[in-house]
Amino acid sequence: MATLTVYTPVATTIGAGAPAVLAPANCAVGGDQFLNDGRTILYFKNTNVTTRTVTIATAGTIGGLAIADVTVAVAQDETRIVGPFDPRIYNDASGYVQLTYTAVATLLTVAPIRMAG
Repeated sequence: MATLTVYTPVATTIGAGAPAVLAPANCAVGGDQFLNDGRTILYFKNTNVTTRTVTIATAGTIGGLAIADVTVAVAQDETRIVGPFDPRIYNDASGYVQLTYTAVATLLTVAPIRMAG
């Protein structure tokens, strides 16, 4: 399980500094996690010839019943943006969202991005 660094965009006002350069990471075979504050979205890019499925674990419950995990299909040469993720539903006990993937190769990348707010 790899822990992803969350990108925080820089304000685009004059003198605020250069915007963050987005450099998505290869998805890890054992899955990934990111620290979630409820304002983070995920950017996925699949350059493989096969559709890849991302599973986003839900740790929350409603009335004692488990909430089904969310799956997202990312087709060949497709970019997907998913989120944000309500901490009450998605965060594990340590404040992380857990991600797993089907047939991960270096051709599926991910970047968590914190939205302003």
